[in-house]
Amino acid sequence: MPNALTLFKANTVISDAWLQAFDARAVAIQGNLVITTPNMHFVPEFHHFDAEVLQARADGRFGVIDCFQWPQAYDDTFCHAACIPRKESFPCPHPLHWAWFTPTPDDLKPIPGNSFPVGTLALDKVDGLQSLFKLAEQRLRDYRKVHPDRGQVIYSRLLSLRHAVTRLKSHPLTFHDILIFVTDAQRLFLDIYSYFDWTLIAQPLTTSGLRHNVRGEWMGAFVQSSDVCEKLFCAGVPVWYVRASAYIPPSMTVVEPVLLTHLDHIIIGMYAEGRKVRPFEVIHRGPGGRERHVHIRRLYAGTTHLDPEAAIPQPSSSSNPGPKVSSLGKAPSRQKNSIEARPARPAPSRKSRNKWQDPDTPYLPPPNLHWEAAMKIAIKDQSRIHTPYVIDRGYRFPEPALLIGPKLAERLQVYLVNWLACRALWVGRVDHDPPCTYPTPQLWRDFLGSVPSAQPQSHREKDPDRKGLTATEKRKQVMRELFGDDVLESQGNVFSPDGVVEFRGEQFSVASLTNPSALLSQKVTWELFELGFRYELRDLDRHLAQRRWRDDPAGREQLLHGIFPGDAGLVMWSEPFPSEHYGLWDNTLQGCLPYVENFRQLLCDWDGVPPLLVTPLTLDNFTDTKSWEVKRVATAFYVQTFFDHFGRPPIIPHSLPMQS
Repeated sequence: MPNALTLFKANTVISDAWLQAFDARAVAIQGNLVITTPNMHFVPEFHHFDAEVLQARADGRFGVIDCFQWPQAYDDTFCHAACIPRKESFPCPHPLHWAWFTPTPDDLKPIPGNSFPVGTLALDKVDGLQSLFKLAEQRLRDYRKVHPDRGQVIYSRLLSLRHAVTRLKSHPLTFHDILIFVTDAQRLFLDIYSYFDWTLIAQPLTTSGLRHNVRGEWMGAFVQSSDVCEKLFCAGVPVWYVRASAYIPPSMTVVEPVLLTHLDHIIIGMYAEGRKVRPFEVIHRGPGGRERHVHIRRLYAGTTHLDPEAAIPQPSSSSNPGPKVSSLGKAPSRQKNSIEARPARPAPSRKSRNKWQDPDTPYLPPPNLHWEAAMKIAIKDQSRIHTPYVIDRGYRFPEPALLIGPKLAERLQVYLVNWLACRALWVGRVDHDPPCTYPTPQLWRDFLGSVPSAQPQSHREKDPDRKGLTATEKRKQVMRELFGDDVLESQGNVFSPDGVVEFRGEQFSVASLTNPSALLSQKVTWELFELGFRYELRDLDRHLAQRRWRDDPAGREQLLHGIFPGDAGLVMWSEPFPSEHYGLWDNTLQGCLPYVENFRQLLCDWDGVPPLLVTPLTLDNFTDTKSWEVKRVATAFYVQTFFDHFGRPPIIPHSLPMQS
């Protein structure tokens, strides 16, 4: 490295007053890259091309790959990140210093009379965050005076900031959650503040063609485009131009070769309570750029659904990975964007939703707390996945959220009608004669969103001018091969003027489903959650307990069916809709005991079963506490095992929807 830097000394000049965007006030070498800056005296280390783990550290922040702590690569979608204020420019008592304070355990004020380790944030710290909210609110108010039709996205961020401050002031939380909720609020504020600095100050200067003094209090950005470098340089934004050495001109003006800057005060250690390391979940793994920006801005969900004494999962070899170079992608989790970059394994659509949590909609049944908790604490590390995949990863039934996904009422009607029309035939096929390959989410979307054409198939095939199948016809051909003529015909017949569909003994006209009730939608999607869980459980057990299925297939199937009440085995579609919680989730200990015991027995034949599930359950040892613990451990074990073999979240049971 010293030898490489020596190459630049021949062109060293005394003054930097006349430097242009592509000259070097400072230059440094990082691997095979040359990083130059025309307006700063140091060069920070560039973390971009390698896949790195995005995981909250001991202070609730994300280390050097956090755009709120360290310069990142410029991205058009998040261009305002270059104007994020630097911590060192606003020390106490500057009003902005609250954007970087880190709570200590002393800032947790316990709730009087509560024996659990929960409390609220100290009032002086809440006041500090409240001052940030007021500052952001005032800047938005001033901005809207000039641009009354803009700033809606920032307004929603401001509402999130207000909610975050209110929660820290009023809601009992563990210190573990307080730490992240505080940093969430700080990131929201910095995102809002930098947006206004960018739109009101920096952006107008990017097209001026004139050089403006650098504003060293801004975070700045790495760039790989000469045009962007020129624009940021003119606007006075700190900028570092990244190039391979082959693209450095011999005549480049250099003021000073420097060594890379590493900010030693950025915390990379894991969160710990006493001597126990309790790492936060990994929320993304991948190279820098837009996806990392998205995930850094995702808001924390909290652990208030778990007992405070054991709110955070214990660390394991895969739940505490350090930053490393890897081709593996992220595993989606708590938050709202589930964009992946994992070339080593099949990746979902860039616009796919986060399938580890339900979308916010009245059309889905309430979550079951045990299953919801299991989805949140699952370790989503891609290195856990058993590949090549042995079990078909497709979806046995439509994802319930897919069924209610369309926002237009007429499209929602089409999805619902299509499913109810073919439901009985498809359930029977999955149960007795499953297809060789189950549909992908996209194929389910194509199938549920299709409306039968009025033009006969035979007429289209005789068209003399056709040169091949259209894209739509190819999709329909795939659907016909997968679903079969009987399923597609049942779908087509229902769209007649007097079409009627049936669900659990009730009949509905197609017209009545234009705007279905929330209760009906919840019942239909509740059944889909239940069916998806049952048949995914069946296929996973057939793989993990192959010897049991080979030695005693009838006994194993009986055990599987014994997990669920009723005489229809796994099918359930023809039974009356239940009116109260039953089976595994019966409200009485005696009522749920046989089903929980069968579920426990089935899981005991899988590798890595938790010790708590080894002991048989009886009337003597099955207490309320035992029931809670067994269900908690069993659901967590199932969700984790499913992910390890399918590489995606499972379909999980939900609570029964009830008439309000």
